[in-house]
Amino acid sequence: MNEQISLLIGTAASLGFIHTILGVDHYVPFIAISKSLNWSKIKTIWITTLCGIGHVLSTVLIGIIGIA
Repeated sequence: MNEQISLLIGTAASLGFIHTILGVDHYVPFIAISKSLNWSKIKTIWITTLCGIGHVLSTVLIGIIGIA
């Protein structure tokens, strides 16, 4: 069972990474907002990270609701 969970987690992480890198709609808005509002690199990274965490958590919540 642990091998299956490890494989599932690894696959999900890999797909999530590829999904983010190939999906320009995931990072271009942050770049545009950052440039237009003259954010520092630190602020841009911080806000992008928070939004990414929110995106992942909301996806997990939708998955849990779907399973239930």
